[in-house]
Amino acid sequence: MTRARLLGVVRRTLVVFGAATSMAVLSAAQAQADEPVQLKSGLGDFCLDGPSGDWFTPVVINPCNGADSQRWTSTGDEQESVAFPGECLTRPWEHRDVFLQPCSNWPSQDFSYQPNGQISTGFGGCLAVNGAPAPGTSLYIGFCIPDAPYQHWDSVS
Repeated sequence: MTRARLLGVVRRTLVVFGAATSMAVLSAAQAQADEPVQLKSGLGDFCLDGPSGDWFTPVVINPCNGADSQRWTSTGDEQESVAFPGECLTRPWEHRDVFLQPCSNWPSQDFSYQPNGQISTGFGGCLAVNGAPAPGTSLYIGFCIPDAPYQHWDSVS
C-alpha cells in the first residue's frame, strides 16, 4: 500500500471515529437534562426553594408547594432553577449560605444526587439544612454524614 493511500485510509477512519464520538457525546448531553423535580428534605414536607434570582440570596427550605422556585433541573452536575432559568445552585465560600448564581460549569456548581439521597459537591461535602426545619431556613455544605435526615433529599416529580 502506498503512503498516500495509507494516509487516506487513516484520515477516513479518524473522520468516522470523530463523527461517532460526537454523536455519542451529544446524545449523552441530551440524556442528562432531566425533567424538573422538587428536592424534598428528609426533615419533613420542606423543599429546596430558590425564592429569588438575585445574586447571593440564600437558597432555603420552604413548605413544598410545587412552585417553580422549588423545581430544579439537573443538567449534568448542575442543579438549575426552573423559576430562574440560567441560575444554578452554587456552593458558597466558607461560612456562607448556598445561593443561586448564573450557571457557568464552575466546580462550585457541581452538585450530584447520590443513591443514598445526599446531594454531594465536587469539592466534597453535602447539601444540608442549617438548623430546625422551618420556612426560610438556609442551607450550607457540611461533612457528608450517612443517614443524617438534614442531608437527605428525595427527588419528587
